[in-house]
Amino acid sequence: MGESNVWSTAHLPTGDGRAAGVTVNGLELSCEIPADLGPEPAGATPFGLLAGSLSACTAMSVRTFLQLWDIEPGEVTVHVGFRTGSPPMMDRRVTVEAEVSPDLREQLASVVDHTPVTVLLRDALTIRTELTTGAA
Repeated sequence: MGESNVWSTAHLPTGDGRAAGVTVNGLELSCEIPADLGPEPAGATPFGLLAGSLSACTAMSVRTFLQLWDIEPGEVTVHVGFRTGSPPMMDRRVTVEAEVSPDLREQLASVVDHTPVTVLLRDALTIRTELTTGAA
């Protein structure tokens, strides 16, 4: 087996607790499994961490792409929601403060649809994306 570049470990203590301690490349956090009929926990959940991976990857890809075109992106916000069901679905809203020309906006939309985490997830679920940029 080759070397992994990302390490994540989950530890669920003995008992019936619903929270696992998770370590990702040395960062420690708690991840709670939601109760079947209860409300979503206040902290991280497995689906929340998955949504966080997609939103972080998307935001960084947007910034990198625009900087390649010498455009300061300003604030980039990516909001991702997860809908369980059949098929599962993620809703992604990408907002870029910078003004982006229509041609470049089309290329940016393609970049968003081809981020590494998007490519990894797209065979398992549907990702619907809404992209908003500053006025052009």
